[in-house]
Amino acid sequence: MEFTLALEDFACWLRNMPLMIAAFLDETKRLLGELDKGAIAKANEMLLDCYRRKGRIYTIGNGGSASTAQHFACDLSKYVIPEGQRPFDVRCLTDNMALYTAWANDAKREEVFVNQMRGLLTDQDLVIAISVHGGSGFSTDLVEAVRYANSVGAQTLSLVGFDGGILHRESTCSILVPVDSTPQTEAIHLVIEHLLMSLIKTELAKH
Repeated sequence: MEFTLALEDFACWLRNMPLMIAAFLDETKRLLGELDKGAIAKANEMLLDCYRRKGRIYTIGNGGSASTAQHFACDLSKYVIPEGQRPFDVRCLTDNMALYTAWANDAKREEVFVNQMRGLLTDQDLVIAISVHGGSGFSTDLVEAVRYANSVGAQTLSLVGFDGGILHRESTCSILVPVDSTPQTEAIHLVIEHLLMSLIKTELAKH
């Protein structure tokens, strides 16, 4: 009897699968249309301005957002640069696990990113913080990093979801994915990243 019910539940799940897929993709399309295009344009200019003044970009994030931070650093270091030209000076602060865990173990956990920038970050630089919840009850290390960057006059760019949290309110520029969903937020953050890289690559190719 239990086996029969399990098969029936599985069959029902299979029947509903196309509807679940369609619902997710429809929501993705809606959210993409609701993104703040002005904020994206501002983020593009911030990145290009940092490149032109030879400032350094630091990227930070936790969990899935850490991999998005790494993706930013990779694309800025290679993908967008015309052949033979100067790359962005960019560091992802989750790349060096030995250094990351040393700071996390030996100092306050919430300062793990600040401690990697202390004495190096200047007012010519840009910090990119990526967070699903924007630091509201989560990721105090990102909040501390953005506040430190603001205190030294560096620019700050955040990619956030849910209500945007502290990062959305306190960053120089913030791009909000207006949804209470981790999968949607993280997926659309990558779309935003690739959109910015496309814009930057096109601009740099002109010169």
